[in-house]
Amino acid sequence: MKIVILGPYNSGKSSTVQKICSGKAISIDYGGTTIALDHCKTTIYGVEVFLFGTPGLQRFEIIRKILSKGADGILFVIDSVNVASFDEAKKLLSEIDEILPGTPIVLCANKQDILGAKSPEEVANTVLGSRASSISVIGTSAKTGQSLERALGLIVLNAVKHYYPILQAVKKSTGNLKDIVDTMGQEESEILSQLQFASWRRLVIADWDNNRYYLAKGVSNIIDILEFGHKQI
Repeated sequence: MKIVILGPYNSGKSSTVQKICSGKAISIDYGGTTIALDHCKTTIYGVEVFLFGTPGLQRFEIIRKILSKGADGILFVIDSVNVASFDEAKKLLSEIDEILPGTPIVLCANKQDILGAKSPEEVANTVLGSRASSISVIGTSAKTGQSLERALGLIVLNAVKHYYPILQAVKKSTGNLKDIVDTMGQEESEILSQLQFASWRRLVIADWDNNRYYLAKGVSNIIDILEFGHKQI
């Protein structure tokens, strides 16, 4: 799955990616400022996740759009100490609404390890306004690693919800395409399209020649979590 890390300049996006990936992320920066991307691969719930950190400066809008294309979810990182950056965060959220409409978002109220940081609730109310009740907000620290795994786990769960019906059908089947079609009650062509998208995101292992489809490692665990409504890691 593809998760993009967005947020204002100096909010801690690069540090967030590096911390999640234990310092193994690839970064393209100049003088410590990201000018292209931060990238790494990690796993959560046994599922492969590809993280793409983006530059926060306004002049890199085109790069953000390119990197965000096809994203399954967004970790939006905000500097909880720098209240002056909250207006820029609002502008970036409007940008996201245009380039990634309907894409799940988890807001990371970062730098909670610093004295004077605004609480996650304060950040949400100021930056999100009326949307505060519809977007999950988690207090994080890219320095200590506080709640980063929880934030990543939550955005992956929310992203997988988009594919939940087809994944549940694959889980209930014996891998046979006909069983999946019967469970879904849709045209075979539509089912194949959904299976292709799920396969691209490494949620489904597809044997196209024999029309056999199985859940990728770890995906069954995510389905169980979604079915039973467990939200915490």
